[in-house]
Amino acid sequence: MALRKTEGAIICPSCKKLIDADEPKCPHCGMLRPGLFGFGHWLGFLFSGKTDLVAGVIIVCVALYGATLALDMGGISAAGFLSLLSPSNEALYTFGMTGGEAWQRGHYWTMFTATLLHGGLVHLGFNMLWLRYLGPTVMKELGPSRFLAAFLLTGFLGSLISNLYCVLWLGATPWPSIGASGGVFGLMGILLAFGRRRGGAWGRQLQGQMALWALVAGGIGFVMPGVNNAAHLGGLFTGIAMGYFMPRMDGQRESAKVQFLALGLAAVTIAGVILSIALMYPTQFATGDGGW
Repeated sequence: MALRKTEGAIICPSCKKLIDADEPKCPHCGMLRPGLFGFGHWLGFLFSGKTDLVAGVIIVCVALYGATLALDMGGISAAGFLSLLSPSNEALYTFGMTGGEAWQRGHYWTMFTATLLHGGLVHLGFNMLWLRYLGPTVMKELGPSRFLAAFLLTGFLGSLISNLYCVLWLGATPWPSIGASGGVFGLMGILLAFGRRRGGAWGRQLQGQMALWALVAGGIGFVMPGVNNAAHLGGLFTGIAMGYFMPRMDGQRESAKVQFLALGLAAVTIAGVILSIALMYPTQFATGDGGW
């Protein structure tokens, strides 16, 4: 696909109808400059519904997990099933773990980046299975850009609530925290609220299923060691609240504003990973012990 497309047919990023790339205004939905100066075809392709954004998020999480292991495999021989193939804290801080040292340094963007990081093979596997199960449902019912924006935003809000809980309630430095589970619980909350608002047999089934899964996953979190339940609950309840700002019925068109929000959140998250590496690598691995 060409980097820029300033002539010929493209899909309008807003209404998904075929238009000329040089249209000053979409004749179907009224979006101004739908060609986005040659880049509109990329936006239309990415959020057309034919691109598997769930798989894209999973690939990024797996790649970052592999990168943290490659950077420092100090935790690779840690004892216990849940610690199987665990990257070291130094590696996780380098790629954007939130709380702990990152919070003390003022690296608040790590509340975005922590969503993409995982502390072991089991941790990664469970979260990716949940994401593979929930993500396609959100994409089908609400749209691809709403899925991406909701996952990243509820993951961020889960981390924020967890960190504020430690600071304001416990009077302590926030716990070091990573994982997609805040965003996963956020997707559960959104589908729960959507099912309730939608109504009908499908809406009631979806609401009941999400409520059950939230109870089961939340209950497991309270009996397993080292689980950040504050982030889980933060993601769930912010997801429920966000669900009331989503469309009431499935299949409603996504606006270009929602698409740009999703792209902006993704850009901030990736930029945060790069910034964390630039700032934390020299301090975490300054002695040359471990690392590449």
